[in-house]
Amino acid sequence: MDPQLIAIGMAIGIAVTAPLGPVNLTVIRASLRASMAGGMAAASGSMLGDALFATLAAYGVRWIEDWVHAHSEAIQIVGGLFLIFIGIRTAMHHVKDAELSLSDLGRGAYLRKAMTCFFLTITNPGALLGFFAIFTGLGGVLDFGSVPYRPLNAVAGVILGTLIWWSFVTYLVTHIKGRVTSYTLVRLNIWAGVGVAVFGFVILGNLALRYFG
Repeated sequence: MDPQLIAIGMAIGIAVTAPLGPVNLTVIRASLRASMAGGMAAASGSMLGDALFATLAAYGVRWIEDWVHAHSEAIQIVGGLFLIFIGIRTAMHHVKDAELSLSDLGRGAYLRKAMTCFFLTITNPGALLGFFAIFTGLGGVLDFGSVPYRPLNAVAGVILGTLIWWSFVTYLVTHIKGRVTSYTLVRLNIWAGVGVAVFGFVILGNLALRYFG
């Protein structure tokens, strides 16, 4: 075990996860809806996706990177349409006062939240390419080829970093939940839904400009 390598992996995990995007919006909304348990259930899907990408990048699975490049348009179309669907559904959801008091949505709902965030993560080709870019850029420091365990240490650090980030976000959101009313959550749903849908439209818009611009 290399503490320094794990620490670098943690920093990479936080850096990749922290930027506000569809996954962060989904986790925040889940935390308000079902406290920290709901938020972490949603975040677990993103953590799994990031762990998969970090593993592929750390072990240098180049054919995966080539496949992503070759099918990036299809992946972006599917991801963009999915974001728009999730955004519209979120924005149109009407929140009742009783929903704010629920702390357990049931295993099925938790699993759906996790799968949603997992799908949002793996349909973002930039996430995988981002890990490849970071690991390649830090190749001299990470030195994956010197000892077999080093890639595993980096991946463990990434997972730990994402866990720390999502724990912080869900804890923070849960502790301001008492100030949130159903009206506030409705407004959040609208803005979160619009934000998620915008990401989808931006993805599809960039593809359109590439071909027709």
